[in-house]
Amino acid sequence: MNGAAAPYVPLLESYQRELGILRPPPANVLLEGPSAATDDVLLVLRTHLREPLVINLAHAPLHLPDGPARPMILRNVGALTTADQARLLVWLQHEGFGAQVVSTTEPPLFALVAKGLFDVALYYRLNVLLLRIAATNRPRVAQRLLPRLAEDALGAREDKSQG
Repeated sequence: MNGAAAPYVPLLESYQRELGILRPPPANVLLEGPSAATDDVLLVLRTHLREPLVINLAHAPLHLPDGPARPMILRNVGALTTADQARLLVWLQHEGFGAQVVSTTEPPLFALVAKGLFDVALYYRLNVLLLRIAATNRPRVAQRLLPRLAEDALGAREDKSQG
């Protein structure tokens, strides 16, 4: 043979492009820490989400959107009632499948799971990527970590192979 065989990767990429699966869906992110610290992180992450629906669960009941799934920011997710936890889990598995959820909580959710106050299946659905934010980490996290996180986990980076 006179030349090297065509590489397998470009062929795989062309199939992925045709099927519309160039990259996995963005990961759900759970932010644990003081509300002031998680608010700082949300300010950075929010710029990388397309028209997110923001719900502060400490001040408003859970209202799930109709129509196509879009990114959601659920502040104070530890405040969800048991009934709302069940509704959110069903929504994420059906109507909201593929919707990215960024959640914040001050009390660690796993502690609530251990006490039977938070649904374990919902915990693992929301906790794909866990960031524990301490008040002392606020400037360092916001300036150094989050732009990279936004690119990698939230899918904010442009896919150059589509151009």
